[in-house]
Amino acid sequence: MCSRLPYQVLVNTLNTSTTHPYKIIQHHQMPYNKRLKSALCVFAMICLCQTPAIGKAEISGSKNKPKAMLTFGLLPIQSPITLFKRFAPLRDYISTTLNQRIRLETAKNFHEYAKRTAVRQYDILFTAPHMALAALDNGKYELAATFNKPLQAVIVAKTKSAIQQLSDLIGKTIATPPKQAITTLFGIQYIQAQNIRNVHFNTYRTHNAAYNAVLGNEAQAAIIANFIAINAIKHNKSLKIIAQSPSFPGIGILVAQDLSSDLKNRIKKTFWNMEAQPEGRAVLKKISQPGYTEAHRSEFEALRPFSAIK
Repeated sequence: MCSRLPYQVLVNTLNTSTTHPYKIIQHHQMPYNKRLKSALCVFAMICLCQTPAIGKAEISGSKNKPKAMLTFGLLPIQSPITLFKRFAPLRDYISTTLNQRIRLETAKNFHEYAKRTAVRQYDILFTAPHMALAALDNGKYELAATFNKPLQAVIVAKTKSAIQQLSDLIGKTIATPPKQAITTLFGIQYIQAQNIRNVHFNTYRTHNAAYNAVLGNEAQAAIIANFIAINAIKHNKSLKIIAQSPSFPGIGILVAQDLSSDLKNRIKKTFWNMEAQPEGRAVLKKISQPGYTEAHRSEFEALRPFSAIK
């Protein structure tokens, strides 16, 4: 069995069986030759799954080698299926622009994502700004882009809730994304700075899970990223925004240092120029994100106090 099966593989197997969501091979009788062929295929898949992602991309000095698939590592801010469905248009746009095959990967949680980043499992990173600092510090990545609009932590409640402002949260339960998420860290800091005390924070696996806890009456409010709140409300979720934190740097998009200079530059320019292209604007609208711009390390340094939080 694969020691580390990428989430993309799991998602791709969801529709392989109507009786069990993770069944890859149906157990039915077949001729010996076909059974042998199937067994060899499964063995090959296992070997491929155990092959590390390092070295899969276009590496400096490999001019005569055929293009390999780039691995785009997504921070697990949503469930894997939701994340892949949402970012598929971005993957396709970048792949077409670069004329380069790209696959999406994520991890089961922030801690696992950070571990994989540290060993350079991904060629391109879509990561939190405070986690970008660790990736830069280890020397395996360099900054490519960030949002051209800042990020905010917003506090949402049910549309028909009596909660109208932060002071109404005293004594209430607030759902949050993982505790390592910059939105969670900034949101809690903001609430505490407003002298809101006697509140209980419940941690959930994703931003979506946090706001769904509000909709399911498990919490009275939730801290989530502003673009996720806007997207949820746009899709008729019964939520309202009651407060929002000051702005902070948005997502960090990084590229592996050992990619060729030409490829790194093309990746960067693809992100920077998206908003200026009709196709790029259409993709940004689909994934509910602003455009991207050139990133500078100094913008992220203000978040260093958060980078040590595990």
